[in-house]
Amino acid sequence: MNKGNLDRVTFEAIEAYVLDRMSTVERTAFEQRLANDTALRAELELERENIHAVELGGLSSTLRTIASDLQATERAKGTGWGRFMAYAASIAVLLMVTIWWFGRPPINERLFADHFTREPGLPVTMGATDDPAFADAMVYYKEGLYAEAAARWMPLLEKEPTNDTLLFYTAMVDIVTDHGTSAVTKLNTVAQGTSIFQSRARWYLFLLFVERGGLAEARAMGLETDSVYGERVRRILSQLGE
Repeated sequence: MNKGNLDRVTFEAIEAYVLDRMSTVERTAFEQRLANDTALRAELELERENIHAVELGGLSSTLRTIASDLQATERAKGTGWGRFMAYAASIAVLLMVTIWWFGRPPINERLFADHFTREPGLPVTMGATDDPAFADAMVYYKEGLYAEAAARWMPLLEKEPTNDTLLFYTAMVDIVTDHGTSAVTKLNTVAQGTSIFQSRARWYLFLLFVERGGLAEARAMGLETDSVYGERVRRILSQLGE
């Protein structure tokens, strides 16, 4: 799938998602599509890479243009001070690019950010328990109100500590609220089971290992040949020099 054979609506939806221009409702609907469409996920990753490349190229081009304009202006004045300012502008450009380059997050964190897509959530009629608190929590989760979702899910998880659905979605909350260690523990449990979340749990575990620099653990998962995630796993490992 590529821009040439994407319909315009889908291409614009991908662009809006990458640039964070979607409403909460639109984002939730799009993430539901992503969860069930491998080709769409691949196109999303390609678009992210393209936008990052454009942003980098645009920054460099803008800085070069500013420096060139300053140099031309000061040269036209024909003064020593003008030459000094032109040199200073060039140095400033170099410093700005250097600061930007070295100020970027490490590649493992960038790869996690590029490939992690939050699970869209279940229809509330598919709750793992009969407790209405589960459905309420799922609604909060879909709206991005993670503290409220966790407050309702955690008591249920205490009662059913091996419930894969509760483990999986509380792990999602942990990830988006920067509690990766807790997420790893929960996803490990799900990944060793046989529920419908097992494959996805392994993928998110892989991403968490990558983010945390645990490349040995990530590679040991053996996801390179996975029918759903294998291509992305191989690409990530390649970018990490593995």
